[in-house]
Amino acid sequence: MVGYFRKLKSFLASGGAIVPSTLLTLLIIFLIINPDRYIQSVYYGLKLFATSVAPALFPFFFFSRLLTGLGMADTLGSLLRRPVSALYNAPGAGGYVCCMGIISGYPVGAKLLGELYDGGALNARQVKVISSFTSTSGPLFVVGTVATVMFKSTSTGYILLAVHFVSALLNGFIYRGKKSDAVGGNVKIRDRNMGALLSESMLSSITSLLAVGGYIAVFSMISDVLEDIGLIGLIARGLQKCVFWQEMPLEMARGVAVSLVEVTKGCRIIADCNLPLQMTMPWVALALSFGGISIGMQSLTFLSACKISWRYHFATKITQSLISFVLMSLIALLL
Repeated sequence: MVGYFRKLKSFLASGGAIVPSTLLTLLIIFLIINPDRYIQSVYYGLKLFATSVAPALFPFFFFSRLLTGLGMADTLGSLLRRPVSALYNAPGAGGYVCCMGIISGYPVGAKLLGELYDGGALNARQVKVISSFTSTSGPLFVVGTVATVMFKSTSTGYILLAVHFVSALLNGFIYRGKKSDAVGGNVKIRDRNMGALLSESMLSSITSLLAVGGYIAVFSMISDVLEDIGLIGLIARGLQKCVFWQEMPLEMARGVAVSLVEVTKGCRIIADCNLPLQMTMPWVALALSFGGISIGMQSLTFLSACKISWRYHFATKITQSLISFVLMSLIALLL
């Protein structure tokens, strides 16, 4: 019996490598079979990154890294220590990450958590607690891109933004830490001049930005592959059947399904349906809070060293997105 369980464990362990390897091989085959289609997908992702994401994200990466290096996490963390400790049993540094995440958007919060972990200010358990309420999009994307450009309604964007932030803060209560988690350390600031800090911040920001661009390009292709093989359509039809309280058009269901992979493209599809805001906004709120697998993988790139598993991260995003959906559904009744 013991030998049987050992063999089963060995098989499951090998399966953990076989499944992703098979999927990656299939993606390469699709790229070889139809290079024009999927090279254009990658090109679209890189264009989106170069024209929209990089200009908006790079300054936040750079300046937030400078602030952390200058000890702002300790300064602002000390001011926010009491409310963060009382609400989430987390160190005051969590307040610093929350503020920077709200201002900057995905995946700055995750990047800062990685830096604070490397600097000795947080341990792995504290990072897990803080990540549950600091993973948010930013005003530039929610209000500027989604609401104003896509849905032509800036006022709705501020409602979406408020719901988005409140859902993140409420989500933190689900993953609240223990009393002992409220005590954090100080960031270890190396003895170096401003020039060295500027150089390190620039290099770190460029490296991080390139990683984000790579994920956007790859998942732009993956979303098109999933559509071509019919998986997006299958999820959309399944979603239609699950949503028993409203008649959801197939195209809108497709937009929600796409947003689970790549949020920007999904929100664009939902907006192009030209349906009443009361119907679309709860689903947009859900999509923004979940962030899509693309943003999830971007965040995990920075959190991997902190010993946060992908299961835990996506569990926090699922609960946060459900809270957003419920809150926005209640508000939509009043619109």
